[in-house]
Amino acid sequence: MKRILPFCMLMLMGIVVLGQQTVSGTVSDAQSGEPIPGATILIKGTDTGTTTDLDGKFRIQIENETDVLVFSSIGFSAVEEVVGSRAIITVSMDADITQLGEVVVTALGIERDSKTLGYSVSRVKGEQFTKAREISVADNLVGRVAGLNSSAPSTGPGGSSRVTIRGNSSLSFNNQPLYVINGIQMNNDNLGSVGKWDGADFGDGISSINPDDIEDITVLKGGAAAALYGQRGRNGVILITTKSGKSSQGLGVEFNSNVAISKINDFRDFQEKYGQGTLGVAPTDQTSALNTGLTSWGAPLDGSMVTLFDGKQHPYSAVSGDNLTDFYETGATYTNSLAISGGGESGSVRLSLGDLRNSSVYPGADYKRQTINLDASYKLSPQLTGSANVNYTKDGASRTKVNDAPGNGNYAIMFLPPNVDAEYLAPGYDELKNEIRFGSDAFTTNPYFAANRFITETSKDRVLSVASLRYAPLEWLYVQARIANDFYAFNATQITPTGTAYRPTGGLDLQRTVNYNETNADFLVGINKDVSRDFSIGVTLGGNLLKMQQKTVEVNASGFAFPFLYNPGTATTKGANVTEPQKEVHSLYGSVELGFRDMLFLNITDRNDWSSTLPSGNNSYNYPSVNLSYVFSESLNVPWMNMGKIRAGYARVGGDAPVFATSLYYGTLGNAINGVPLGNVDNNVPNPQIEPLQVTELEVGGEMEFLQKRLFVDLAWYKKQTLNDIVNVGISRGSGYQTAVVNIAEIENTGVEFLLGGVPVKTPALTWTTTFNISNNKNTVIGLAEGQDKLTVGESRNGRAFIEHVVGKPFAQVMAYDYMRDDAGNLILGATGLPQAASELTSQGTGVHPVTGGWSNDVKFKNLTLSFLIDFKYGGVIYSGTNAIAYGNGLHKATLEGRGDGITVSGVDAEGNAMTSTVTDQNYYGALAGISKLQVYDADFIKFRSLSLTYNFPNLGNIKGLSISLVGRNLFYIKKSTPNIDPESNYTNGNAQGIEYLGLPTSRTYGINLGIKF
Repeated sequence: MKRILPFCMLMLMGIVVLGQQTVSGTVSDAQSGEPIPGATILIKGTDTGTTTDLDGKFRIQIENETDVLVFSSIGFSAVEEVVGSRAIITVSMDADITQLGEVVVTALGIERDSKTLGYSVSRVKGEQFTKAREISVADNLVGRVAGLNSSAPSTGPGGSSRVTIRGNSSLSFNNQPLYVINGIQMNNDNLGSVGKWDGADFGDGISSINPDDIEDITVLKGGAAAALYGQRGRNGVILITTKSGKSSQGLGVEFNSNVAISKINDFRDFQEKYGQGTLGVAPTDQTSALNTGLTSWGAPLDGSMVTLFDGKQHPYSAVSGDNLTDFYETGATYTNSLAISGGGESGSVRLSLGDLRNSSVYPGADYKRQTINLDASYKLSPQLTGSANVNYTKDGASRTKVNDAPGNGNYAIMFLPPNVDAEYLAPGYDELKNEIRFGSDAFTTNPYFAANRFITETSKDRVLSVASLRYAPLEWLYVQARIANDFYAFNATQITPTGTAYRPTGGLDLQRTVNYNETNADFLVGINKDVSRDFSIGVTLGGNLLKMQQKTVEVNASGFAFPFLYNPGTATTKGANVTEPQKEVHSLYGSVELGFRDMLFLNITDRNDWSSTLPSGNNSYNYPSVNLSYVFSESLNVPWMNMGKIRAGYARVGGDAPVFATSLYYGTLGNAINGVPLGNVDNNVPNPQIEPLQVTELEVGGEMEFLQKRLFVDLAWYKKQTLNDIVNVGISRGSGYQTAVVNIAEIENTGVEFLLGGVPVKTPALTWTTTFNISNNKNTVIGLAEGQDKLTVGESRNGRAFIEHVVGKPFAQVMAYDYMRDDAGNLILGATGLPQAASELTSQGTGVHPVTGGWSNDVKFKNLTLSFLIDFKYGGVIYSGTNAIAYGNGLHKATLEGRGDGITVSGVDAEGNAMTSTVTDQNYYGALAGISKLQVYDADFIKFRSLSLTYNFPNLGNIKGLSISLVGRNLFYIKKSTPNIDPESNYTNGNAQGIEYLGLPTSRTYGINLGIKF
């Protein structure tokens, strides 16, 4: 019996073991294909489970085939799998878009639970910037965040961006948000922009960031969200967190390669029935061809042979249809990045290298960017941790001029007559490097000469660095010290080459060197504690010291001793200017957060700044804010509602004055009379009593999640008022000055933001995630100086359209000339019988779209993911210089009416007498070219912005993730209302929005992306 009992026990154990089954497999991110370490696997209904290792692999014992495994991980939606007869199970987990918002980075880098926030915050994952990518991160924000308006001037790769949040709050100064990179407040100044006459876009700060390094972006929209950043946060804040090593990751390698090609958008729809010439006559010889270079008022195209500017005979036929595609090239962008990361219990490190090389669609133009990012963190003790991040960027570009005709290759190529092939003008210069002229106007540069010979080059080295120590002696208490620095060295060169028609000896138009350094040192003391079962408290106290120094040296020269050698030392005329602005701001701030039963949260903040750019009596200014969050779903028991919250916030923020605004400064002109140096003073009267501008904002909103977080909605309303805006107002020139600095302007922004999203379809094989956002911002200029009803901030090159801030109307009104009419509405004709432009400008609408939005989608079927974005903008207008010139030159299709027969015009003369006359088509449409209201168009559009198709390869052994994507960007317009131009064709990122004038044509991009992770 003693022998039988052990034998029976062994048999029973064997039966139990035989009844068990071993299941193994891998858990990965459905979007990126990357393994998920630390994911939990439980047998449903039991406490039996395991976790995945660093490679996302797991092994678990089950009892029978009907067992269900539940896979879960923070930030991902749970997955359930019935085991069945499978021994290997591969699971892909989708990101839970609602969980991703549970912990967010707020002002000063403080992490908070999203339900405690009494203001609107939006997050964008880093992968959104690397699918169908843009060179600048800011350009990729378009259509993704409610209340954020992003646009890129038509100035080429590496150009600047314009981003505004909840409208424009200043009439004269910067309206773009503060960018904070890993706690570093980054200078985002435009380093060179386009004015009325000409110029080039030298880029901005945000273009220095490598999209492959971004973990996520958080947008702090309102004053309550950004008040702790003081005077820099009045336009909102964009927090960029870069990728870092993970403490439990081990060694990882990530490589990403992207190749994209760009083709220009040719929106021209010009007439092709009449060719070069004047008054219905084609050129008869070389001289008449030169005299009518861009004039298309000739005879009907009949295929006969005519002499053109080169003295050769060419067919008088329509051959210009491919001129843009012949002149502009196929652009190409090659982007490669390599990242190595690792981590353990004591710390982590990540090093990334990025290389971007772009050849523009504009001949000879290019942009290159190399980046190095190093991020490290280390646990020095259980209470003390340290971290550091250094980002180095080196970029360089060869750029194109835009706007005016001299040196701008984008100008003449647009308006060549239908019978002139672009290739007739190539290569643009003769054997002596002199410009080949195609017309009598020397200032209309041969486009090939502009592209091949003009020089506009920039280079920049930038270092963003930050280091911090954090000491937490208690679980609820920490002390942090941090120092951050932003440094860049920038160089720009613009040269008009020897042999240019309008300046045969050439000139060094600009040699600019900028050295900029800003240091921010700050400290924080934080307390977060539950004082009882019902109450919690959080307290933050801190301070900041900002020190900025800049030195700018500018040199120009002409009259060189030697051709093609642009050395100022050999010039007969030269000038130099040096400016060295400095600024210092001292700050103290704090916040208190009170929580009740994890459902009611009150947060109060305050900050005080002392700025050196304000007079000593007015240099202290305060920024208080208060916000309240009530999570009402905690007190309700509604099965289909997962979360419901209402919120409200109020803040007063503001800004200091620009440097040199309080005192009168003298300068020298660089020459002398009888050995005595000549000097001058600025034409702007300073204001020693200037006060900081103030912006108050009230915000209310709510968030709700339904149906197991399959549906969510976010709604916000805000009212933002600017008081004491600092502007330069015009004064009588009899005073010896032109403008004066004053605190007078008032502006109001009122708006609504709406976000709707969710997961309409979710099956084991198919998941569709979608979000839709729309916002409407109503901006009104409330007041200017006493007796002043408008402020001019921009003007078109032809002087026929202006951008003005007008009292009672929205920001950036496009002002144009209408027909001159009498009180009865009759046209008042000139002595020659032609229509005339009115003497006064009239408002045509705002150049800034008040309505913006986007619809983003991710459709995943097994390992294949289709993503696309459609965005839209409504309510803005744009003046088109292209269409104005096309009217005057006889290219616009509207000029076909009345060709050859003359046009009969009826109206009244200056005395009011009835008048009818027949005028030539050329003179009639030439007059209409100056009636600029005719060239103002609705700039509304709906655009298929981006598309990507990604396949993630599963189960590749030591390869943790492999994906390949086909991508497209700026693909096509579903709707637009602007003839012959792109509605997104502003040429500046400043406040003068709403003017198009011969910038670089926009382009659409197609590419392929390869991502590998080990």
